[in-house]
Amino acid sequence: MYSTTAYLYQQKARVLLVETNGSYFTARYEPVYAKSLTLNRGVDNVLLFEFVNQDQKPVNITGSTFVFRIINQNGLVLLLEKPMQIIAPSRGRVKVVVDSADTDRLLAQPASYSILRTQGNYTEAVYVDDEAGARGDINIVDSVGPKPVPSKHLTIPDIYGPPGDSAGQAEYFSSEVIEPLFTTTFQLYLDVYTGTIKFQGKQDDDLEWTDASYSYEYAAESGWKVYEVSGYYDRLRVALNNRLGYSAQANVTATNGVITSASVTAAGYNYAAPPRIRIFGNGAGAEATSTLNGAGGVASITITQGGSGYTPLAIGGSQCGTVVIDGGAVLDISYR
Repeated sequence: MYSTTAYLYQQKARVLLVETNGSYFTARYEPVYAKSLTLNRGVDNVLLFEFVNQDQKPVNITGSTFVFRIINQNGLVLLLEKPMQIIAPSRGRVKVVVDSADTDRLLAQPASYSILRTQGNYTEAVYVDDEAGARGDINIVDSVGPKPVPSKHLTIPDIYGPPGDSAGQAEYFSSEVIEPLFTTTFQLYLDVYTGTIKFQGKQDDDLEWTDASYSYEYAAESGWKVYEVSGYYDRLRVALNNRLGYSAQANVTATNGVITSASVTAAGYNYAAPPRIRIFGNGAGAEATSTLNGAGGVASITITQGGSGYTPLAIGGSQCGTVVIDGGAVLDISYR
């Protein structure tokens, strides 16, 4: 067994801020030993500085402002500039926060840093090396983690493809992932989905798609689902087998524009789980759930949100909305 000590380390540098009040013509302290700093991409970096004078004593920096700069190694490009915050003026202590958004604009590289001080009419450099140099070394590194990879989206067609079996299945496919990684992560959003989901892969020279994952079975499932698909493929896609059921119908009634009830006019058959209920009309916001009878038909529909603005679909009519009963859907597919 191995054990490793980990440190929560805060970078602090002492740098020379020359005082020009005439008190230090015979200073005891001259050299400044530069401390190389490290800037980690992808996280917030808090850098602390303590200003000392030629006698190694803190400089009172009340009334001063400071700017922190990062310059590329050849000194020709300003990579970042940020104001610094004074945290203890009488002790000469300041900090600068280079946050994760700042580091996204920087490439991993060796670079230099400098600090400018402004007080009154003077703008002066802060010295960080023993040759009165105003630049120190800072290494921009990727040591904490790689840059996040944004997700991409696949398109989801309506239920096309070959007709399903007697249980009411219909198979359809997403658009394709071209040249996927060996391990590709998929995220799907399900809306009262009943059916199967699986992933298929293909080499460009192959005529047929092959299964690249197990077949995942769902019954009236909602929410985000995450999957990982591994293997050497030139293309990947999502295959959806939606168990729809058949022929259920219902009507809804409204009071003052609010859907108040739904009545099942035909139970239908072969529903594997309580189907998704959607209500379309002049209004918006109505939601409902369903229950099944023992024969796989729709037994009842319960209005969970009445919505608003529902008026008769036809002049003189009583029908205030159209009820669509189906096996749910996959509303979003993303991958990375």
